[in-house]
Amino acid sequence: MSQTDYSNQSESSATKSVKGGLADIGVTNKVTRASASAIDFGVGLAIANTGLVALPAAASFVFDGVSIMKHKAQSNADNLAKYDAREAISVLRKGRIWVYSEQAVNPTLAVYLRHTANGGNTPGNFRVDADTAKADQITTAKWVSVTTGAGLAILEVNLP
Repeated sequence: MSQTDYSNQSESSATKSVKGGLADIGVTNKVTRASASAIDFGVGLAIANTGLVALPAAASFVFDGVSIMKHKAQSNADNLAKYDAREAISVLRKGRIWVYSEQAVNPTLAVYLRHTANGGNTPGNFRVDADTAKADQITTAKWVSVTTGAGLAILEVNLP
């Protein structure tokens, strides 16, 4: 049985298919926040009235960054690894991260964060338009990669 040599792979290529995985190993600004409810990896977060972070739930929310993936056991009811309610969450506020986009993206398109569900599209996902007022534009983020449809894409966040 042969071993694969990963010594020449960068962190970005090793995590490129992981939602919430950091997309570069350059300068990043990460903070730790407490969650108001269970939070998936790689989703856009808003500051809730309680001061905790949560998925955006209404128009005119305050964007606080993107939840960063971490190695975690699947110890919840839906059997998916995610942050539990009231758990400390690593939030990317400056840097590049892999997120799910509901549409094709490229660097010339605007970034929107969904706050209202529409079909199978859930709050916290990103897209390139408002989807009839179900998503708000995030002016402190931009697309870095190009995709031909829905799927994982690199988002660069630049919050103060």
